[in-house]
Amino acid sequence: MGKTMAVTSGKGGVGKSCIAVNLAVALARMGRSTLLVDADFGLGNSALLLGCGVENSIEHVLRGECRAAEVAVEGPEGLVLLPASANGQNAGWELGPGAEDIRADLSLFEAQFEYVIVDTGAGLVPKTIDAAVAVQRMVLVATPEPTAIADAYATMKALLAERSDTAVHLLVNMAESQSEAEELQEKFAELAVRFLGAQIDNRGYIPFDRYVREAAKRQVPFSQINPPPPAAEAIENLALWFDRNESEIRAVGFFDSVLGWEDADWKTQMKVRS
Repeated sequence: MGKTMAVTSGKGGVGKSCIAVNLAVALARMGRSTLLVDADFGLGNSALLLGCGVENSIEHVLRGECRAAEVAVEGPEGLVLLPASANGQNAGWELGPGAEDIRADLSLFEAQFEYVIVDTGAGLVPKTIDAAVAVQRMVLVATPEPTAIADAYATMKALLAERSDTAVHLLVNMAESQSEAEELQEKFAELAVRFLGAQIDNRGYIPFDRYVREAAKRQVPFSQINPPPPAAEAIENLALWFDRNESEIRAVGFFDSVLGWEDADWKTQMKVRS
């Protein structure tokens, strides 16, 4: 199985999806086969940020209406996206008829990639927590605002209660300066140790950059702008760090985990059924 990573946040508006999209693009540019899963059901905007046109979504796959390969679209640098719908419906990870076939299809599709980046929804709803704890690494995005910091702490507390062995990386987004980011990181690390007994890895910061908003308006990942703006350089450094610092590879992929097949040998099940 490849390396799995979720990008999540305690609240909306902190740039979570933008980080997930551009991190995936940066990894793909490095020659790593990368799958981006938009798990923000009903509010998906990864396709929009990538400038990709889509017809179906991952919700169609989960309902058994089509296969993963039929939904997947190719994005910049050869990145592959499984998009979510943007219709506002509050869907979840429930499977339609033929659940075993759906799980097998998604698991086999995921196995083609070296990296699986999951853009979760924001907040503490069950579908977001399920996605965030089904990976090897979790990137927790926060901005230098009191509400964003409080929500990020609440999110970390809930996620660690669900699965304590998840590697959590704090990423500060839209920081005005290095000192502002470091101050947030120090306070957050102190809270994590004092009240949760947990260590959090500080993964640096993405500087406030006007090109990020301009790129979003143009539906182009800011990591593709030439010459690279400061935010793009920070994302590239982040991608390089993750690629060079491997976590222990779990035997179970993202879809097997989030769909509840962690303890099942689906290949054996499918062989028996056939």
